[in-house]
Amino acid sequence: MDCVLLFNKCYKCFRPVKSCYCKDITPIDTGIKFVLLMHPKEAFKQKTGTGRLTALSLIDSEIIIGTDFTRHKRVNALISGVGEFAQYYPVLLFPSKDACFADTPSLRQAIGSKKLMVLLVDATWFLAQKMLKFSKNLMHLPKLSFKNEYRSQFHIKLQPDPSYLSTIESTCYLINELKTAGIARSDADPAGLMSVFQKMVTFQQRCTQMRHEEEAIALHPELFD
Repeated sequence: MDCVLLFNKCYKCFRPVKSCYCKDITPIDTGIKFVLLMHPKEAFKQKTGTGRLTALSLIDSEIIIGTDFTRHKRVNALISGVGEFAQYYPVLLFPSKDACFADTPSLRQAIGSKKLMVLLVDATWFLAQKMLKFSKNLMHLPKLSFKNEYRSQFHIKLQPDPSYLSTIESTCYLINELKTAGIARSDADPAGLMSVFQKMVTFQQRCTQMRHEEEAIALHPELFD
């Protein structure tokens, strides 16, 4: 995937050229449509956000930016089940008590001949809860959650709980569970998602280490003579 430059920033992944990951992304076809509902802070201010990398890694995905999607024309069209959107069975990835798992028989029955469409909220856990509280139309959707327990590998970002996953991690683990359940394409390999994610984490760790070294030199130059 080629990088399109704009003011020393990649227009596709919105990262500085020196940390652009487009060349490391190999889009995969999962047979599922993914819709990332991205908070504006993730879209424009978050340096370690994984939503754009997730969308770039998935064929048939899109990003919709906002905080309250109750009256959002595109979102409401996607989940309407009317016209061209009748081909989709929309679900919200959300760990509620009434959520089903990938291998829940009723999920496969509900999908039928339709294409599964997964809506994910791309924000911090605090902001994601606020977005869902505002977006009344989303909470009426069937909920999908993980059957297995996972721990985040986002070591450069402090999470309220180790089970709080980044968007790219959530997507990778969900695809694997949907593959096992026979819903995602059997040849869909989400390993590329974790590969580019790990590269981003490594880069950020290296930047943090360099910054600490520079601060140490500035404070105690005599130690580095």
